[in-house]
Formats: sequence, C-alpha cells, structure tokens
Amino acid sequence: MSFVVNRRFKDVGFRQAVRALILFALFSPVVQAGQITLSVDDISSPAFHAKAISASLDGPDFSHFEARIGELSLRDRTWRKVRLTCVKTQWNNGEIRCDQGELDLGEKLPVRFVYQQQSKKLALTLDFPRGETWQLSAQWDKPGWNVRAEARNGQVARLAGFLPQGGLRPTAGTWSGSISLAGGRTGVESGIADAVFKDIAFTDASGLHAGEKIAGGVRCDASRRKSGWLWRGEVDWKSGEAFWQPLYFADGGHRFAGQGSLEAGLLRVSQGSLRLAGVGEAQLSGVWDRAGRGLTDFDLKAAGIDVAGLYQVLLKPFLEKTAFAKLQAKGGADLAWRYRDGVTTDFDLSLRAAEFVDEEQRFALRGMNARIPWSNKEERQAEFSFQSGEVLRLALGETRVPLTMKGWQLSTPDFSIPLLDGKLNLDGFTASRSDGGWQWRFSGGLAPISMERFSEALKLPLMHGTLAGIIPAVSYAGGNLKVDGALLFKVFDGTVVVKDLSLQEPFGRIPRLLASLDMRNLDLDLLTRAFSFGNMQGRIDVAVAGLELSNWRPVRFDAKVASSPGNYPKKISQSAVQSISSLGGAGAAAAIQRSFLSFFEQFGYDRIGLSCVLRNGVCLMDGVEPAPHGYVIVKGGGIPAISVIGYNREVSWDELLERLKRVTQKNVKPVIQ
Repeated sequence: MSFVVNRRFKDVGFRQAVRALILFALFSPVVQAGQITLSVDDISSPAFHAKAISASLDGPDFSHFEARIGELSLRDRTWRKVRLTCVKTQWNNGEIRCDQGELDLGEKLPVRFVYQQQSKKLALTLDFPRGETWQLSAQWDKPGWNVRAEARNGQVARLAGFLPQGGLRPTAGTWSGSISLAGGRTGVESGIADAVFKDIAFTDASGLHAGEKIAGGVRCDASRRKSGWLWRGEVDWKSGEAFWQPLYFADGGHRFAGQGSLEAGLLRVSQGSLRLAGVGEAQLSGVWDRAGRGLTDFDLKAAGIDVAGLYQVLLKPFLEKTAFAKLQAKGGADLAWRYRDGVTTDFDLSLRAAEFVDEEQRFALRGMNARIPWSNKEERQAEFSFQSGEVLRLALGETRVPLTMKGWQLSTPDFSIPLLDGKLNLDGFTASRSDGGWQWRFSGGLAPISMERFSEALKLPLMHGTLAGIIPAVSYAGGNLKVDGALLFKVFDGTVVVKDLSLQEPFGRIPRLLASLDMRNLDLDLLTRAFSFGNMQGRIDVAVAGLELSNWRPVRFDAKVASSPGNYPKKISQSAVQSISSLGGAGAAAAIQRSFLSFFEQFGYDRIGLSCVLRNGVCLMDGVEPAPHGYVIVKGGGIPAISVIGYNREVSWDELLERLKRVTQKNVKPVIQ
C-alpha cells in the first residue's frame, strides 16, 4: 500500500512540514508493508529556503527512511542534492529513533537522531572524522521553544557560510562548547553561549584583518526586555596573533568583561573592563550607534599604564609616517577620557618618569613628568617637565613648562631650555587646533653657546668662539614650519643670516627644508684652523640661494664663496693650496713661480672664489674668473704669489663630499708644482 502527499509551504516553520510525515507514520499501524511518500515543492521562511523536498518510509515496519532536498539555503550558504537516510528507523510509542543514519551534504556524515512526539523534543548528532561532533537538540510546545547546539572539536570553517558577506571568514581552528536559544511566538527571548577556541585563523576579503593560532574562551548571555536586550559577557584571549589594520597583537593575554544593553539601535556597554597584556587595564563604558556605525558616548579610566607597551601596541602603528615611528619608550601613565555626542569633552593625562628616545638619534627626552587635565570648555592649568634630553646630539638641560589650556587654545609664559652651556629662550608660545590641524607660534633667541661645546656635540672639528642669535617669529600651520623674518647668528667673527626658512612636514619621515643663507666677513684663520684645512688668512663671504634639503640631504642650491671686500692680510699655506686643489678635481693645479715655490710656507693671493650649482646630484663648478680649459679658484697676488686652477666643471655631490672629508682628515699630502 502506498500513500502520496503533495503540498507547498510558504512562510512557515519547518516543523509543519515534518509533522505531516510523522502523523502518517504514527497513525498507520495497520499497514504492515508498503510505502508512505511526502513531497513538497518548496518551504520558505525568514531563516531558510528549501526546494524539491521529498521524504519516504518503506520496508518492514517502515524502518527505512529517506529524505531528499533539491536545494537548501541557510543565510548565505546553499547545499544541493541533500540526502538523509536511515536504514533502521524505530517507531515506538510516539518516538522516532535513528541510530544508523547518513547525511549527504557533498560530504557523507554519520548521523543519529531521536524525535519524541509527545514532548516535542528533537535530538540530532553529526559525527565527523577525527573526533569532531556536532549536536543539536530542540524542544517546542505552545508556551515556547528552546534550541541548543553543542560541538566537540568543531571546525569553525564550517560556520563561514552562515556569516554575513564581506565580513570576517574563519579559515581554521576548532571550538568546543554550546549555544542555547529560547523563545516563544514573538521570537528569541534569551540566549547563552559558552565556548573555548583553539588554533583559530580568520581573514577578510580586504586583507586588513587576520588572525592566526588564536586560543581562548567566550561566555555571554542575553535576555529580552520590553525595551530591548540586556547582555553580559567575557572574552579571554589566551594566545595567538592578530592584525587589525593598523594594529598588530603579537600574542594573547588580553581579556574583556562587561555588561550592557541593546535597545533602539544602540549597543550600550554600561560597565566594562579591558586588559591588554603589556599595556595595562582600563575601566570603560560607552554607546555605539548601530545605524550610524559610530561611537556616540565613551568613558575610559586607566591607571598604572606601561608607556612602553602603550607606545608599542597602540601608538606606534599610527605614527609610522612621522618622526615618532621609531622610539624607545618607558615610564608610567594614568589617563581618563570622556566622549559625548561624538566629541571629546575631557582628557586627563599624567606621565611619571617617562622617557622617549629616537632610535635614529634625532631627539630624546628623559625623566618626563606631566599633568595635563584638558577640557574642551573650561580653562585648565597643566605642567610639563623633563630632566634631560637632546636634539640632534645637542644636550638639553632640566626644563619645566607651565601650560594654560582652554579647549584647543594653548599658551605658555616665556621660558628657557638649557642648551649645552647656553640657553634657548622661547617667548610668547601659543598653539591652537582647527579644521583637524595644529597651528603654533613663538619667538626667542639663543644665548651664547661655546663653539667648542657645539662642535664637540656634533662631532665636528674643534671650532672656537661663541654661537648666539635672535629668533624672530616662528610659525607652524598646515604641516609647514616657517620663520617670519631672518635668523641672525654670529660665528667665526662674522655674521650668518638665514632667510626664507621653512620646513615642510617637520614631524614626517622625509622632512623638506627650504632656505637662503648669507654669511659675511667670516674669519678664514678661525675657519680653516677648525677644519684642519691648512691655514688661510683673510675674510670670505658665503651666499647659498635656493637651498633645498630632503630628509636633511641637499638636493638643490646655488652656492658661492668669495673674498670679502676690504683691506686685510691675504695669506695661504702650502697645505691649504693642496686642499683647495683637491676640491677642484684630479686636474687641478697650482702653478706659478715654480722654480722657488718650495722654499715658502705661505703665499699671497688677490681673490678667492668657488661656486657650485647643485642639480640632480651634480655640482656645476666655477671660480673667480675663467681660465684656459678651467676656472680660477685662487687668484695670486703679491710676492710670492700662487694661483689655483680647477679643471672639472661637473662634479658629483657625493664625490665632492668625499673629497672634502679626505681633505679635513689630512689624507691628502701637499704636492707643489
């Protein structure tokens, strides 16, 4: 005997479709042999969609059960030609049991299930290879329903198809634990998840988020209230690495625990605790607008933060394109952050015995202490200090700077920073922030610094005298630092004026400096003695127009050295002659009165001149005046007189620097012709 039922189910739960098959089996005990067949065109609901469904019972006591689904879709996952068979189905007192079933999802899996009609309970077990087991149990009745899913060594990659498109995709690892849901006619009313993870790996399509070998645990529960949901949970990340552009977490040891609510599209953390290994622990709360995909409110308090870990884990990734990308940091910090309606209203920062040292030796600050209680509305007093430091190897002494802050307006009284054996005086420093960028301004001066200390600090040849100067208004805006006016310094008994000085991206990885220099009446005796150049007497002027440095290396300028106007002794030693000749290239020569030249240590000259126009790494050289096949660098005058002629018009800038280095290190021996 055979029964055949054909129906179409639209927008219903799966249990109505299954119930028809069960009723035919339970209420047909008189049928000893035959077949019962149920076919359904399709079943659709918000949770799933199935097409071309058929189920049949046949064999002795209807012990052979088979179900087929042409196409089954759950969220973004689709299976085709799904087949469930049970060769020995047992029907006893309203209970259907299958202990030897097989589910074919493209991969054939052993399956076991039990359904109890009276209590409306279903238990299903899937056995995968290598000890992997998934269990699903469900119970439903008029008051409500509950579903529980459990896994032992469950492969998380199997969940990829159930996750939203464009999001994270698990690719490896296992989980063990359970997820329970309970509800009624209105839907889900509560849920509990308790699971541990091992060797989890994930990624996304953009490649900006990924993880490897992650192990830990998750526990959370949620319950519906009239206005929304209440939740609490904890995540314990024990080991493994993760990259979340631009942050990289090399290992575990992190933990979050919190509780809150979800209502009216707002995810609220009413109380939370976050611990980051190597950084510290913070208490937090906040509100996330799910529709606007943004943070609206946030509070964070943290004490005893490790500055080294804070920099390495959270700050360094955002500073990669700045001058602060390679720092050695240490010390302690406390901070408190208050954020309301998308705006920071308060931010308090305290530093204790902090230290920041640039690995490229450009700057360092040590023994830093700070108390910065910032508010976006109220005026606050702050203080910043350090015990020692350095900038470009120039030592800084103990400094204390009081600050007045009102919103993004900052100012300081006049203060001084000890610099070597002098002082850098800063007057009227003010700063403000608008349109996402900072602007600041100050003026000041440089109290006398001994050239001996200055040259020693910069590892230059020993120089004598003092360095002092006036600093006019200095301003910074739009990533560009500019000096309004001219810097004036006194060095080598002459004057140095720096004009049109600007520094683009001073805190970037490749700063760019533009300037023009005008040096007047420099004492050649002091200058040449400092650089082991050989002795020269006289005065020179140096003009450098259109100077351009990229990452502190010259890439362009027009430079000219010439004798200063006026009457003064003009003498040049044999070693200085050879030094100048070396700069002119291998073809440079000193030739005049050769017959008795070697008897004199010094010679007279009329004028000195040398110029370099730097373009594309090559210097176009010139001198006082043209000479046959070259140019005159030193024009002789007096008795005995000597002239130096250069023959190389184009010289590589790197080669010119190397020649100058050899000259000042006395690696060139004088050769008199």
